[in-house]
Amino acid sequence: MAIFSQSDNRTKVDYRNYNFEKPNRTIPYKLPGSVAKRVRNFMEKIELDTGSLDIIYSKTKEYYFLEVNPHGQLDWLSYNCNYYLEKKISTLLLHGKN
Repeated sequence: MAIFSQSDNRTKVDYRNYNFEKPNRTIPYKLPGSVAKRVRNFMEKIELDTGSLDIIYSKTKEYYFLEVNPHGQLDWLSYNCNYYLEKKISTLLLHGKN
């Protein structure tokens, strides 16, 4: 998910300084293949099967990795972007496929 937090002074440094009157725009987002591959390699190297990663896309069109949370939350992400992640996870656990 992409969070457009830079146009609000309140959320510019940290999007968690929520502006409930004018929430940040959030949209589904797919990383470019080369970045996604680097993320997969990193996750394998640190032996994590899942996690939430924070990445910044700069004005100079570069990606900067900030952190990985191995116990990342998925409910608000799934809700905001209509990913239905909980359904995909339960299907995978029950049937071994999505």
